[in-house]
Amino acid sequence: MKLQYSIGTAQDAETIHEMSVRILSEVGAVFHSPDTVELFKQHGAKVDGGIVYISRDMLEKAIKTVPRSYRLYDRDGGYITIGEGDLKCDSTDGPIYIRREGKYESPSHEHLVNFHKLAETSPVIAISNPNVIDISYVPPEVRNQYGLGVALRYCKKPMHGMVLGGKQVVEECLRAMQDFYGQYDRPIMHGLTCTVGPMQLSKDICEAMEVLCRAGQPTTIVSGVMLGASGPQTMAGAYTIGNAMVLAGIVYSQLLRPGTPVLYCTRFSSHDMKNLAPAYGGIEAMWACATSKKMADYYNFPLQTRVGTGESKALDIQCGAEGFMNHLSPHLLRADILNMACGPMDCMNTMCYEKYIWDEEDILKCRHLMEGYEIDEASFRFEEIKKKGPTGSYLGRTLPQFRKEFFEPKYDIRDIHSNWIKNGEPICEDLLTVAWKKRIEEYQAPELTKERLEIIKRLLPEEYHQPVLG
Repeated sequence: MKLQYSIGTAQDAETIHEMSVRILSEVGAVFHSPDTVELFKQHGAKVDGGIVYISRDMLEKAIKTVPRSYRLYDRDGGYITIGEGDLKCDSTDGPIYIRREGKYESPSHEHLVNFHKLAETSPVIAISNPNVIDISYVPPEVRNQYGLGVALRYCKKPMHGMVLGGKQVVEECLRAMQDFYGQYDRPIMHGLTCTVGPMQLSKDICEAMEVLCRAGQPTTIVSGVMLGASGPQTMAGAYTIGNAMVLAGIVYSQLLRPGTPVLYCTRFSSHDMKNLAPAYGGIEAMWACATSKKMADYYNFPLQTRVGTGESKALDIQCGAEGFMNHLSPHLLRADILNMACGPMDCMNTMCYEKYIWDEEDILKCRHLMEGYEIDEASFRFEEIKKKGPTGSYLGRTLPQFRKEFFEPKYDIRDIHSNWIKNGEPICEDLLTVAWKKRIEEYQAPELTKERLEIIKRLLPEEYHQPVLG
């Protein structure tokens, strides 16, 4: 017996698509790169300054060439497959605050390394990210190279790539990864490209897509529409304008190289009008998540949906409720990627050590739910029920089936009240702190060949050679 949920009808999906076609053909999209605009023009698109109008024919041709699934390789030649409905969890991208043991701190090299260690030892995280936290403490001219160099030192899992800094920087980072991996014709660097709401793509992102797509590297195209801010004050309007811009990005990717792997991500958030800020923990997130799944299936695209965050600034009731909702939705929908799965809070602005561990277990609970439970003659245990009769007791040795069907959490406090008092009234946050410290202490860095060591040295600013390489 399996859990699931969905939204809308096939006709609803068709209606959203048709309105997206109208937006693309009548309103157009802005690409802040002359080279990108010229590419569209060469393929017959109507162009007016920086505005590109995409026809139905151009859109439908691009949709047909997007692969339903693809592989992302790691440094040792292993890979994960994205697009088979087996949800993979992705790392965070750029939180600007750190929360540790109840206190807020600024990002630092220490925190960057620590979160790479947690990602590498995580039972749920499948993809690492050089920008797992904000790295603006490093000068901008070497920032991307530094981030990649540190990630290559500590991360063996498949990885995101660098998409900011301009074409030359992205090319340099891609070459460094290819040389480090010794793989030149495989997808190894996953781009994360976000549209500039409502209907724009920045120059940096246009150039990053040009480099990555021409090299056959996959990219996620994300809409960042906020209701009433960068999109209309209706769910349908906000979703559809975001969908149109993601489709515009997908067309661009396929013009660069037909068959380029693309991850579709049309999430939108609620909006807090009082603070002019997104509300990722708003209950409407479940509508957005389900709508994304409906449209991904309509287009036959692989899907990234939701982020593991809300608006709470502390590990409180709000934080737990928002986090579980945003973890459960993509599991129920059988999405392909859950982005920012572990640790983020405060509208993705904060990365929290304790929440990282809690989110991991949250995701393990969701996976357990998705397994469902058996309904058959053996699981009813009728003969046992008949033997014990209407007043029988079922206390006894724990059965293997019990351990399979019931999840045993590590961090929930389940002591009876008197024992909880006797044990000093512990809270789960205390257990989470012990857990992340133990993980970081026990982490073992991968061994490096001389060639790989030299690549990292070239990427890192000199002052980080000793802290990173010893």
